[in-house]
Amino acid sequence: MPTYSPADDISALIEQRTGLAARAQFGGDLDTLLETLAQGDLPAYLGKMRTARETDPVWQAVIKALTIGETYFMRDKAQFQTLRTHILPSLIAARRQQNLLELNIWSIGCASGEEPYSVAMTLHELIPDIAHWTIRLIGTDLNAAALNVARRGIYRKWAFRHTDIDFQNLYFDQATDGLQIKPFIREMVTFRHANLFAGSPLPQVDIILCRNVLLYFTYSQACQVELLLLDALTPGGWLLLGQSEAIRHNRDDWQTHFLPNMPIYQKPPSAAPRFAESVMVQSLALSPKAPTRSDLAVASATYEVAVRAIQNEDYDQAEQLIAELLITEPGSAPAHILMVCVFASRKQYAQAHKVIDTALRLDPLLADAHYLQALLFLEEEHLDEALKSLKAALYCQRNHPLASYTLGNLQAMSGDLPSSIRNWENARRAITMLMPDSPVSDISDITAGRLSALLATQLEG
Repeated sequence: MPTYSPADDISALIEQRTGLAARAQFGGDLDTLLETLAQGDLPAYLGKMRTARETDPVWQAVIKALTIGETYFMRDKAQFQTLRTHILPSLIAARRQQNLLELNIWSIGCASGEEPYSVAMTLHELIPDIAHWTIRLIGTDLNAAALNVARRGIYRKWAFRHTDIDFQNLYFDQATDGLQIKPFIREMVTFRHANLFAGSPLPQVDIILCRNVLLYFTYSQACQVELLLLDALTPGGWLLLGQSEAIRHNRDDWQTHFLPNMPIYQKPPSAAPRFAESVMVQSLALSPKAPTRSDLAVASATYEVAVRAIQNEDYDQAEQLIAELLITEPGSAPAHILMVCVFASRKQYAQAHKVIDTALRLDPLLADAHYLQALLFLEEEHLDEALKSLKAALYCQRNHPLASYTLGNLQAMSGDLPSSIRNWENARRAITMLMPDSPVSDISDITAGRLSALLATQLEG
């Protein structure tokens, strides 16, 4: 039986106040992280957090430790291409026809500001008379230090790794400690410290960018966020998510458009306002009857037998067992992931992707789902998507040995040896407590001893 830790109360408070799924993301490592921040006095730290605002240093230290703020200009070329060629031109044309020269755009989880600034640059390219427009472009984040970087607008070389010298010359001036965004772009963007659950900072938003934010949320909190975003958008407004994310509830409320390399979501033009509370009631009403204790015991035993069948490559038996399991536990994301292994073994990749999508709707923080998604992308020779999925797996479980090992291999192939070594060492640390003959995961037959030998070859060979 799990023992109580004061860190559990802090984790619950973090989820309540911010939606961040600290325990699900970090597991047992959360205790160590919080002990370090609290300097060994977790009860006192909890007391400070309960009375402080999210902008207080005690909260900011936690937020910084729990979130990953890595970003860069024009990140996700497919998404910006979609903005440049589809979404923005249609919006701009419609507003000109209405003689309403204004746009409202919200970048959620903007970190140090590269994303909203990239949007501002795109708008500047598309609207020659932009001086006559009212552009409300707001970036929000919980990390106050990152927002200060965004407001200053000075960036180092790493932020420009997907841009060329012409881009830098057009939009930046040389500064003593990097390149600074020119005033005509910097003045287009407003940055605010904001909790997503406080609602939209803008009325009738035309475009919401919410990339790799829902990955951090609990399932129930993410359900509420999705409806908050729907309510924030103007009818016909657009939502852009990260590649590893998807709208998980009330899909019928959205129009889904499948453009090259990505789906995007649109609020129907005639959509009426909806509220998170009503949706939560609806979700509860549609939930299946809770299984009994005996049902759960049988399901657990069936799951373990199915895992062994997967590891023994007996996929026919595994499929039968998983089908039985899903009758008892239709909402089991791990069971769906085992079915992905069955489809992948038969090279039925389209079916495998659909089941992964279902698993991620059930549990967006399931690292194994993102890892298997990466393997499917590698089989299909979609390297960029595979890298994104591996990073998503490590966002969800930073000590996932197979994701760390695979990402290290891909980085080594691209010549990024320092990063590959770091990931291989992470994989090695993740399996130190396992017996050599223990499988490192339910979805693989590779043992800790075998993976350790492979890592030794990479690190010492």
